[in-house]
Amino acid sequence: MLLLEYSGFLLAGFLTTLRLSLAVVLGATFCAILFAVGLSIRSPLVRRPFQLLVEILRDVPLIVTVFLIYFVMPRTGLALDPFWSATLAVSLWGGANGSHVIRAGLLAVPTGQLEAARAFGLSGWKGLLLIIIPQAMPVILPPYISLITAWVQSSSLGAVVGAYELFRSGQVIIEQTTISTGKSPAFLVYGFILLVYFVLCWLISRGGSWVERHFNKHRAPVKDVTRPLAGVLSPVGPLDGRT
Repeated sequence: MLLLEYSGFLLAGFLTTLRLSLAVVLGATFCAILFAVGLSIRSPLVRRPFQLLVEILRDVPLIVTVFLIYFVMPRTGLALDPFWSATLAVSLWGGANGSHVIRAGLLAVPTGQLEAARAFGLSGWKGLLLIIIPQAMPVILPPYISLITAWVQSSSLGAVVGAYELFRSGQVIIEQTTISTGKSPAFLVYGFILLVYFVLCWLISRGGSWVERHFNKHRAPVKDVTRPLAGVLSPVGPLDGRT
């Protein structure tokens, strides 16, 4: 079978995909935190450049960013190989999208929580890490897990600049098999790659669901305070029909 014949080559590509995905997730998370901090600064002189950079990274097609970093950056004296070019491009794009998720989660925490943290002597980073972020995580995690799966899928764009990850390995197998046999195994190879990405993203989603449950179990349930007063506030009560 073709896939077994090239199993070693596909495995090498899959391992590169895992390394690329891990580098992208770490890089995008770092950029997202950095951009979120920049967007939260009160001074317009500092905040506006971050807003402009984030909007440019979000609006420009990702593949254009990949090409700019791989082909244009060497003219500035900074040349990156295909692996790191794809990592930097997806990290910047992912960080621009992730910054809004992080910022929205932090803004969802009532301002009184930070004041309460200061009252207990947890000021600055301690209050942020111990009080604010744990309360913001249930808001941040659901969209952020979806972003992580999108980053992993976007790592396949490394193939367009020559990174030998799983998708590029599949392209090489299709080209060589088509030339040698005259028949294209594109359906088989791309179907296998699709299945691998599906399983990988499904595992990420399942892991994200476990992390969400971990943070949600510490949240106090919201009680319906109107229900105990229903008999008092309702016009239909036990005295209806009595004179």
